[in-house]
Amino acid sequence: MSDLPAIEQQLSLLAAFNSEYIGVLAMGVFYGLTLCSFSCLPMLTPYLFATAGSGGGFMPAFNLTAIFIMARVVTYSILGAAAGALGSLLLGWLDEGVFLPLAGVTVIAIGGLVMFRRRKGCERQRRSSHAPGWRRTSHMVGLGMATSLMPCMPLSAILMLAASRGSLLQGAVLGLLFGIGAAASPLYYLGGATGWLATRIRAEIPKYSHWLQKLSGLILALFGLRLVLS
Repeated sequence: MSDLPAIEQQLSLLAAFNSEYIGVLAMGVFYGLTLCSFSCLPMLTPYLFATAGSGGGFMPAFNLTAIFIMARVVTYSILGAAAGALGSLLLGWLDEGVFLPLAGVTVIAIGGLVMFRRRKGCERQRRSSHAPGWRRTSHMVGLGMATSLMPCMPLSAILMLAASRGSLLQGAVLGLLFGIGAAASPLYYLGGATGWLATRIRAEIPKYSHWLQKLSGLILALFGLRLVLS
């Protein structure tokens, strides 16, 4: 991989722990509280701003963010298992950005659906609960998986460790532990705050809320296009 020295430096941090698995979990917690969380905001917040505001504010956005994070945990486990089974082949694919077009197309599709989403009637909005609907749930799963296909440096280090073990099961466990650690994140509250802010803006300037929705979808689509072109 092109950033091999930096990745090896990440792996050297695991030597401070008595157990490799505890070290991977701790690495996930550390980066979940810092780098991994904030790197997701450019794609998470436009979606929440466009959609969560119509469902009641903080809690719907909080719940959607939780789905987004759980999708990332599952994808980390799958990537870990694949690294354990395929070894350097998967690492090479990730290094070459083979999965970036797939992630980009997913984000573009979700951005397009947000841009052209039909507006719900006021009565239906009042009946909406804190539980996200199937459409928004599937969108959050898609965004969570798409962002996971752009591995950060710590995740790349975990995948390299999984590849060195040569075991699908051990790789899945390493990916899962890193994901569980990274799930300890301020992203829940940042997402909830985005939903609350969107609700307030919709209440203050309702006649522009439709255009704000379209702008948010466009931002998502542009991020997806950037991934495809990269």
